Amino acid sequence: MITIIQNRGTGKAKKLLETAREKNATIITQDKRAFEVKAKSYGFSDIEILDYEDLEDDNYTIDKPVLVHNGDKFLEYLLDRYYGLDIVGFSATQED
Repeated sequence: MITIIQNRGTGKAKKLLETAREKNATIITQDKRAFEVKAKSYGFSDIEILDYEDLEDDNYTIDKPVLVHNGDKFLEYLLDRYYGLDIVGFSATQED
């Protein structure tokens, strides 16, 4: 699993987009419209971008791998929406 952990403003989104292109992957994000604007500003117009509503509406294909933009927000969304849980933290492994 690819993990991109960097400070704000250091190019995480661009790295995520580059990885999506390389892996032919779809990106899941909280705000699809905003991320599409960011993707286009970096020159990425060929990457499928979904938001949480697309997942809820089954508006996605299952034959592509996915990358999650702001995985902490996605985890928070899932735990709250489906389990009523308030997440206060998590750990992650940075693989070589």
